[in-house]
Amino acid sequence: MFDQWRTELHNLSVDDLDRRSLCDAAGASGRLRAALDAFDGRVAAAVSRLDDGGPGASVVFRGASKCSQREADRRARRAEALSLLPSAADALGAGTITAEHVDTLARAAQATSPEAVEQSDLLAKAKCKPADLLSKDAREWTRRQQTEADLVAVQARRVAARRSVIFESDSGMIVLHAEFDPVTGARVRSALDTVCDRLFHADGGRDSAGVERTSEQRRADALAELIIETSGSGSRSGSVRTQLVVIAHADGTAEIPGVGAIPAAELAKLACNSDLFGVVFSTDGQPLWHGTRARLADDNQWRVLIARDGGCVICTAHPSKCEAHHVVFAGFPTNGPTDIDNLALVCRHDHHLIHDQGYTLVRQPDGSWRLVPP
Repeated sequence: MFDQWRTELHNLSVDDLDRRSLCDAAGASGRLRAALDAFDGRVAAAVSRLDDGGPGASVVFRGASKCSQREADRRARRAEALSLLPSAADALGAGTITAEHVDTLARAAQATSPEAVEQSDLLAKAKCKPADLLSKDAREWTRRQQTEADLVAVQARRVAARRSVIFESDSGMIVLHAEFDPVTGARVRSALDTVCDRLFHADGGRDSAGVERTSEQRRADALAELIIETSGSGSRSGSVRTQLVVIAHADGTAEIPGVGAIPAAELAKLACNSDLFGVVFSTDGQPLWHGTRARLADDNQWRVLIARDGGCVICTAHPSKCEAHHVVFAGFPTNGPTDIDNLALVCRHDHHLIHDQGYTLVRQPDGSWRLVPP
């Protein structure tokens, strides 16, 4: 049966299809891939039920499909999640959600409970939203469900799971891999982003015709600079001033945009060695409205954009990969104001689509955003 499907797909020509037909083919392929992912879950569950002393699902996937150990572990974890989320398993098998949606639902279930996720509206949202947009909804839903004790327990598990390894690759490169709890990771990322931004401007910025480093190379150089200079092996003129946005909600909870909820104790720790800024969402224009007098969003506006949008309003990319976009362009002839109501966070890729390829950022009636092609 599987060989027949594979042969039919291999022989199916797409060269003569128009754009509409190609879109339909991509949708059909996605539904088929989702069904296969659901089938993988059933296979893994069946392997787990075997009582023959043989290897588990992860080993079976790696050996049978020749995937990486990381992918094999991911499939095994997904299968376990599907066994606890029957509604998600049915939707995946029907092709109405993807494996990425399942992974997002699984993280929400791990932070709360499978029963809570099953009874929520997350699955309904998954059926009508891309997986990256669902992750933002899932983080917000999870925050509302978790108690302070839950947050403390989750943070303790993540801190205990931190690890780092350094090794030499086959090509002779030194590879550094590290996993941090979300709070520490957000601080590390903020420090890296600060140094990367300085290196970006040192290379000439966006308008430079001769960029010497790729973004990946700048990040590697930034990491080396932070580690070497902090260790005392190099000369350090001063500490790197970083900016980490943390939202404190009226109900007493707190979260890091793009990361999720954090315990109140972690917020207290951050407050000990951080500058605190109060931000009020209001309509009186203070202190965030600058009209046409300022072309760039200032620090106050940047913090509010991160708090309000959480990341790219199109793909939810992390704020570190985003820029403040003027919905009504600030340049001639529209002269859009640098007001918070006229700003939105968009990633560099989507910003390029808007300014260089004629796409338009449009606000939907439900408050979401979408890119309209030219």
